Amino acid sequence: MLWLCLRLPALPLDALGAKHSAGMLALSHNNIIVMANVAAQQSGVAAGMSVASAMSLCSNLELRPRDLQAEQQCLDNIALWAYRFSGDVCLCPPNAVLLELSASLRLFKNLARLYRKFISAFRRRGLSVQLGIAHTPLAAELLSHQSISPASLVNASGQLHKEALNNALRALSISLLPLAPKTLNTLREMGMHTLGHIQALPRAELERRFGKGITTMLAKLQGEQADIRPKFAPPETFRGQRHFDGGLHSKQQLRFPISALLSELEHYLRLRQCLNRDLQWEFHYLDGSKEAWSLDLSQRHFDRRKLIELVMLRLEPLSLQGAVETLSLRCEQFIGNEQHCEQLFDTANSSQQQEKAAQVLDKLRLRLGSQRCHQFALQDAHLPELNWVLRDAHTATQTPAHKKLRPTAEQVTALSATDLLRPNWLCHPPEAISETAEGLFWQGELHLLQGPERFDGQWWQQRQTRDYYIARHQGGALCWVFKDCLNRRWYLHGFFG
Repeated sequence: MLWLCLRLPALPLDALGAKHSAGMLALSHNNIIVMANVAAQQSGVAAGMSVASAMSLCSNLELRPRDLQAEQQCLDNIALWAYRFSGDVCLCPPNAVLLELSASLRLFKNLARLYRKFISAFRRRGLSVQLGIAHTPLAAELLSHQSISPASLVNASGQLHKEALNNALRALSISLLPLAPKTLNTLREMGMHTLGHIQALPRAELERRFGKGITTMLAKLQGEQADIRPKFAPPETFRGQRHFDGGLHSKQQLRFPISALLSELEHYLRLRQCLNRDLQWEFHYLDGSKEAWSLDLSQRHFDRRKLIELVMLRLEPLSLQGAVETLSLRCEQFIGNEQHCEQLFDTANSSQQQEKAAQVLDKLRLRLGSQRCHQFALQDAHLPELNWVLRDAHTATQTPAHKKLRPTAEQVTALSATDLLRPNWLCHPPEAISETAEGLFWQGELHLLQGPERFDGQWWQQRQTRDYYIARHQGGALCWVFKDCLNRRWYLHGFFG
């Protein structure tokens, strides 16, 4: 097996987008400096010192509280990104992600190509990363602290150089080992400063002196004992964000980060095999204010380029309240991907046509407003005039696939026999027809052609029993008429196209 550890040494600053801040900046937690940027470090500010000491060294130091939630979100995003390369991804708090690469090498052919993808992705995000590669998860995790070039430990085909790997492990400082502080202090007092010093001692003596924990650690390090870790799974909701030093001042400047966030969303949807129904955006301005806006979607397939145009169209009526420091995207509504069965020569009802209709609908809703876009939808009812209802256009198009009614074979046969016998236009309410000895009259004579078809229902409210017929009007039009079996009167209910 081949494990890769991605460690983000500057995660507290990266999570806040403050690593490359021009001024002197430091993060604090419980009145202790956690991390400082390069400018603050050059003034003597270092992690571990008190806030008072840091301020005495640098009076114009900007202090911010450490945001543990933002760090966890950033780590989750890295794990989600790494999930596209491997199904075995593990979180290693507080700042590392592990993934198993054996299957990925078979896909990408060689390690060099995969390595370039990792490095370029982190550079695009402006993140610092240290890589560790080894035959066990713990070894990769420890080597990532040293940031040893993978090329010196493994060849292009993924085969480890055992001697180089063992030398790198033996040179590791014992301060990196996951052991209790008391155990580490005792080892230092004994003159043990590297992992190689510990490995040279008999394990039975180590266990007798320090307990079973140290020998278990050595066994996991060498792969002699299974190192089982909980696997990462994509979250139920999508969250992504981008930070901008100095802020962005125009909508056109936002186009590229919007595209980048939608690209991340596309990979997330591909992993979960689903489709999003909303885009919830939020602007964080330099003055600390926030502005949220959303976009409901009707698309049947994810098309990033078309979504960018929709988002920019949604941005047109908005006015930026200032410089945007952070752009965040959240998606919480999802449906499963629908499987479409299409006929070879059926182009009128193809998924491409349906997708175009959904895109047009989204644009209309943006231009006119969602409260002005409606469409007719079918509903279960016994009477024809109650079979349709006017609904919001977005709501009517987003019924999940698993909630759609699937007719039985008998119902399909019955529907196919009667679909063509329904008029395109209904009279609401039905209009009364005169009945004389000569026949039926409604603005002219009516001649019955086909029928009857019995409708009988609503016994729990007010029973309706009707016999429907197709009739030809004196003017040549085909009509849909029925006889009310309860009051013995005739009515005109619609016209065929």
